[in-house]
Amino acid sequence: MKKFLALLLALTLIFSLAACSGGSSGSETWEDELGTKGKLRVGMAADYPPYESYDAAGNVVGLDADFAAMIADELGVELEIVPMDFDTIISAVSAGTVDMGISCFSYTEERAKSVLFTDTYMTSAQCCFASTEYGINTLDDLKGGLVGAGNGTTGMEVAEAMAPEYGFSTQPGEIAVMSESLKSGAMQAIITEQCVAESYIAANAGKFQMIADNLTEEEIKAITNMNNDKLQAKVNEIIKAFVNSDAYSELIVKWFD
Repeated sequence: MKKFLALLLALTLIFSLAACSGGSSGSETWEDELGTKGKLRVGMAADYPPYESYDAAGNVVGLDADFAAMIADELGVELEIVPMDFDTIISAVSAGTVDMGISCFSYTEERAKSVLFTDTYMTSAQCCFASTEYGINTLDDLKGGLVGAGNGTTGMEVAEAMAPEYGFSTQPGEIAVMSESLKSGAMQAIITEQCVAESYIAANAGKFQMIADNLTEEEIKAITNMNNDKLQAKVNEIIKAFVNSDAYSELIVKWFD
């Protein structure tokens, strides 16, 4: 009787383990990893033109918005862009509040501890721009001044790394708000992604100038939840086809030329 009970217990354990194993890896698809069936929720910080910003009607537009729309179309699902502060997107993706973050995310090893990165869809570089009115023409002119960068961005990492060498203080914030501080002289420079800096320089003709470019070279990727590897793989398929298409070239021309 004892041998029978022991055998029965062993068989029960084996079947239980097999059931758990099969349920966790064999049945899920990328659709099952979406928080809401038939919808792709994307976290985006809309203060980063030309990647993402608000138009006059309050809609989020830009390269990343178009990129997210393309992914949703290829997946055959509805797109919901969820505007949020940049430094909250990784937490939102990790918590499942949104399915993806598409907001000019540069890959870093530290971020990769919390989220999965897709393949690269853009390359970029950090740079520094300043006002044309207060004698800030080079990085050496920043000594004793205040340099801003986006909260939680690689731009802030660059700013903090450069601060001891050039003798400035750093302050995080939203680029749109800090650009007004440049105009008033309350802030001496901003470090941000190069296309973003160029966008603000173009939109404020004669008021801003680039004082340093190519401070870092970075790969821009989208992010997903650590458990959403099937969604990551599916999006990577879409990215691979997209970056080799005419549509990709057209998107770059639309937002960067």
